Amino acid sequence: MSFSSELKNELSKLKIRTSQEKKSMLAALTHTAGAMTLSAKFGVGVQYLTENERVAKLISNIAKTLYEIDATIGVKENAALKSRYYMTLLRGENCKLLLRDVGYLGDEDDEDFVIGHIDESLLDNEDMQRAFIRGAFLGSGSVSDPQKGYHAEIICRYERFADELENILERYDISAKLAKRKSQNVLYIKEGEKVSDLIKLLGAPESAIEFENARLIRGLKNDLNRKQNFEDANMNKSAMAAAKQIIDIELIKSVMPLQNLSKPLYEAAEARINNPEANLSALAEILNVGKSGVNHRFIKLAAIADAIRNGEKV
Repeated sequence: MSFSSELKNELSKLKIRTSQEKKSMLAALTHTAGAMTLSAKFGVGVQYLTENERVAKLISNIAKTLYEIDATIGVKENAALKSRYYMTLLRGENCKLLLRDVGYLGDEDDEDFVIGHIDESLLDNEDMQRAFIRGAFLGSGSVSDPQKGYHAEIICRYERFADELENILERYDISAKLAKRKSQNVLYIKEGEKVSDLIKLLGAPESAIEFENARLIRGLKNDLNRKQNFEDANMNKSAMAAAKQIIDIELIKSVMPLQNLSKPLYEAAEARINNPEANLSALAEILNVGKSGVNHRFIKLAAIADAIRNGEKV
């Protein structure tokens, strides 16, 4: 089971204390997973699609509790995509009232109605706001496996709804970005800390702990990789420096005996030829001098080699 599925299962089991919170949650669920239906036999209805069975049951229970509406849950299989969707279908004379209450349908005389607008009456207090955000996530949200990366998103059908949901998240210092994906509006978060904050805001402590543990382990792995890369880079740098020093020494040796060099330079040249893989620290121990002293000797040897390359007298 994916991390998102586990998270939604945890959220679906949370107790919703008041009818106001239920209405706020149902409003967000309707805007993210619902659609109005019309039929000659049943009139106005509401249909919700979700990949999560618990979410389908949650929608059914809230709708029946608040509006005394008939609710049925069916299953749609897609063999080609190997996917399964649960369809919650609401029917009854109160469906139109539900759609008006959650801001999906305006009154007949309401000329200013814009679908996707979130009425502030659904956000009267923090509990209602959190219920609304939870409903939006349950309807069309997802969080990637934290062991692979950090990405949370909520897909919104209407840009107006996405903009207003973005503002609600800002109240909790969660900055989401809005992007277009074909005809969809996608609110997304990529920063690990903010994804963690969202999970906590949704009210899922078990998933929050799992996410933080995965983030900690991933961070440790990244630190180890950075350290290893740094060490590898230093080793490569040291190996390249040693190779150049040997080339310089061999060039000097080709035009004059190394014994003609000053004693410190001769000892450094011999130490490098006899220890081609040693770093400066190791050579410093062999020569019983400081690391900077060894480096200074190789700088002088390099100058002599450059003079030879330029045809200068040494």
